[in-house]
Amino acid sequence: MTRLRSAFIIGLAAATILASGCKRPGIEEPSPFGPSSFSLTFEVEARPNVVLATDVRPMSEIRATVKRDGKPVKDQVVYFTILAGPGQFGDYTLRTVVATNAGGVAAVMFIGPTKFEIDGDLFTTIKVQLETSTPDYIYKQVDVRILRSLSD
Repeated sequence: MTRLRSAFIIGLAAATILASGCKRPGIEEPSPFGPSSFSLTFEVEARPNVVLATDVRPMSEIRATVKRDGKPVKDQVVYFTILAGPGQFGDYTLRTVVATNAGGVAAVMFIGPTKFEIDGDLFTTIKVQLETSTPDYIYKQVDVRILRSLSD
């Protein structure tokens, strides 16, 4: 019995020593700056983002630049929708669809109101959304500030 007890104590001591020697490294958290498993990105801008409503309808180019792994994406479908405010796109609609070119750029022309159609300065909000084959809902919004001309 003492022999069995001695073997058990020696075995337990050996297991304790061996277990303390097996250190598992901590889990490394990925950097928020990448790399990412899903790297489809895009930027949206209005050129210009402030327009002056006069006798002539002001215009602004709304541009989406789409990249995957930092490289332009060709033929990516992009939806442009006017969510709030006056104006329309160059095809006289409130929603239009454009595919990106070889540079990854999809652009539409926003046409604003004349000074006779508005009472003061205001914003038009445009939503730009990528078509994806995943459940991800990828979109951004851009505002175009419309200033009413004070001259009659």
